[in-house]
Amino acid sequence: MRPFVLGLLLLVPSLLAAAPSDTDREKTTAWAKSLDKETVRNISLAHETDPLSPESRDRWAPLLLAHFEGVPFVVCLDQVPGVSDEGNLGKALLWQIVFGSGVFLEEHPEAAQDREAYMTAGLQSAVRAYRNVLTKNPQMRIPVFDQLDELDRQNRLVEHVRAHDCQKKK
Repeated sequence: MRPFVLGLLLLVPSLLAAAPSDTDREKTTAWAKSLDKETVRNISLAHETDPLSPESRDRWAPLLLAHFEGVPFVVCLDQVPGVSDEGNLGKALLWQIVFGSGVFLEEHPEAAQDREAYMTAGLQSAVRAYRNVLTKNPQMRIPVFDQLDELDRQNRLVEHVRAHDCQKKK
């Protein structure tokens, strides 16, 4: 089990550290956390549409990371083995899993304990982002995302989540 939450909690402050002062960083974080659900969803969709764009990397990702800072959910790296080693695309897809899960939880707060539901939503969002990248750059393939794409097209992505739920086995 390799939960991604700890890495997320460590990375958010470093991304926000680029702000000129602690006061500015606090204001930026407070503003990001105050965004309404529809705005956050639209920003997440903008990242999903073009996860490799400079705007996604430099504007949308830090904003969404600040918005979801402290939201308790698990991103399971066992579901996407090796993706963190796939350069900028791998990193952007990992962030999209975070954003997709976070948006799902904001839209469905009653599902906060339903790991299967929010993990599936996060993976679906990342698969859509992957498809968008392939439309522009068909050579940018990541094998595990090719598999996830096929599972999603067959409406079987939830089976992958069940098989890799990051729960400790007894």
